[in-house]
Order: sequence, then C-alpha cells, then structure tokens
Amino acid sequence: MSRSNVLLPLLMVFSLTASAMQIDADPRTIVSFMDKGLSPELDILSVTTDISPDDHLVFQAKTRGERGQGEVADHLLLRILHGKVYVFLIPINKENGDKVLVYETELQSDKTVLPQVLKAPQESNLPAGLNARRIVNGAEFILPIDWIDFGKDFGFDAYTVSAQVQGDTLEISRVHDQAGKGRGGSNTFSAITLLNKLCTPQRLRSRADQ
Repeated sequence: MSRSNVLLPLLMVFSLTASAMQIDADPRTIVSFMDKGLSPELDILSVTTDISPDDHLVFQAKTRGERGQGEVADHLLLRILHGKVYVFLIPINKENGDKVLVYETELQSDKTVLPQVLKAPQESNLPAGLNARRIVNGAEFILPIDWIDFGKDFGFDAYTVSAQVQGDTLEISRVHDQAGKGRGGSNTFSAITLLNKLCTPQRLRSRADQ
C-alpha cells in the first residue's frame, strides 16, 4: 500500500475529529447523532440558540419527525443549568397543545445527569415572557434575556422523555434521547460567553439592516 493511501484515511479522521471539536466549542449549538432505532419524533438532531428582535433568548430543538397523537407521557424537554437546574417541556403530541411546563431543582454534583424528580417553582419566580411554540419537527423555547445572570455559568441540553405530572412534581421515568449524549461533559460555560457569541458585530449589523 502506498504512503498516500495510508495518509488519506488518517487525514479524513483528523478532519472529522477537528470538525467535531469545533462544534463542541461553539456554545450556541449542539449537534446530535441520528438514532434510527428511535421513532423520528423522539430522535433529537440539534439544539441551537439565537436572540430574537425583542431581546429574547430562543432555543430551537429539532427532531427527525413529529406526530399528532400517541403516548401522552412523551415530552420534548429543554434543560438549563444556571444556578439551579431548570427544565422546560412541552408534549410531543401536537394534539396536546404547546403549553410550556416549568420545573426546577438544585444543582447536582454530576451536572451531566438529568434529575428524575423536579418541583414546579412559585409563580413569582417564573421568567416574565417565558413561552414555547411548535415548529416543523421540533419546538422553540423562548426566555427573556434579562432572566439570565451573566455572572453565573450557563449550560443547556435537550431531551425527549417520558414524564408524569403529580401535583406540583414532575417525575421523569425514561429518557428516550439526549442532544448532547456522548459529549463527556455538561456543556457549561460562562453566560457572557454565550451572549458574546450571539452578539457578534456581523450579527448585530445584519439585524440592524432588517
């Protein structure tokens, strides 16, 4: 086998590894691996972040498909690590509406683990302007920028789960998929780092021109 034939596969592996490292280094985006063993509506493909024109932080979670009806316990869930663990979720089934549910708990020593039991926060502690809406093959979770404490670390991930509501308690019985699976970390960074990435001069100029 010639030397060039040996080097080419090695270069391809290095290129793929470098690309993966660049994706992981960008706090705005999580790209997930497709899992054909899951139903399309449970298979998360990506999570991206952006700032809306009215200064809200928008998390867009995309799945491989969607469904109108089915198992009512299935939900699309956004987890945020920011002083506490916050989860925001809506039903997978389109017929069950898109009302966003919010729960929280204290940070755990292992930040990679999704808590199985969470409590609903007091109404006064809910972010003003919190919202969610369905998009094709996924959902957007919308949070006001002024809810973010830029002196704290920030992390996010998305899941598809089976979950039941018992009074003011959310119990997660099964995780179907996780956007950040296999990353080997909790994907946390300083909140100001995320803001700086979202507010690059090029992005600000493009928004001003709209």
